[in-house]
Amino acid sequence: MRNVYVIIILLATMLPAMAQEETTAPMVSADSIPAQLSLRKKFYYGYNFDIYFHNDTQDRLNLNGWSFTLTPEFGYKVNERTQVGLRLGGSFYSQHETYTIKNELGEDYDVKLKIRGGSWELAPYGRYCLKTYLNGKVSIWLELHGYVNMMFPTVVDGDPMGTDYQGLKYSITYGAQLSPLLKFKFNEKSTFNFFFSILSLGYSGTARMYKNTTEYSNDLILFSGKLSNLVANQFTPGLYGIKFGVQKSF
Repeated sequence: MRNVYVIIILLATMLPAMAQEETTAPMVSADSIPAQLSLRKKFYYGYNFDIYFHNDTQDRLNLNGWSFTLTPEFGYKVNERTQVGLRLGGSFYSQHETYTIKNELGEDYDVKLKIRGGSWELAPYGRYCLKTYLNGKVSIWLELHGYVNMMFPTVVDGDPMGTDYQGLKYSITYGAQLSPLLKFKFNEKSTFNFFFSILSLGYSGTARMYKNTTEYSNDLILFSGKLSNLVANQFTPGLYGIKFGVQKSF
């Protein structure tokens, strides 16, 4: 009987305290839960692919080739309309170049080269959503990214004497670009990104490292392109291709 009294006294002291905790507990609105991303969902990863073809004829230079790039990315969603991230990847390219140069007598002659090489690129970026459609399934974003690209060309056929490749060890390209992209939302975690690289605007600088010297060039970017980075002060309207990627939250 004594144990029963003890249990009743304990219940009498605990129930009022539990009731007080329930009344003082913060209220969380059900409508606010979907609007707040969890910390884990704020981070995402993805992969970007691009392939470009180049066919261009300029003064004393004819160039055609292609490049393929794979760049994994990691990012953070600041909010529903703003993202920041980092891309790190590599590419492979192959191109044929025909230079028209002068010999010691001042006569023109053609030098044909076949170039292959690879590159590594580091590109931090920020994105902002401009407009959404179809209840957020489709959205238009604007991306600003900087980049540093190191290229290692190899002349696999031809004599580079008198061309931009004579004595060239590697080149470093750096700059910034502003370009739009279109996002298609598969589900709450995954999106497909299509980049409108042909509408890019920006600045690019190139440093070519030779055995005994370094040469620099600067260009305005009117579209995305990488095949002509080794050519000083050249505008290359013959570049065309496609760039797309997939993105998924953790």
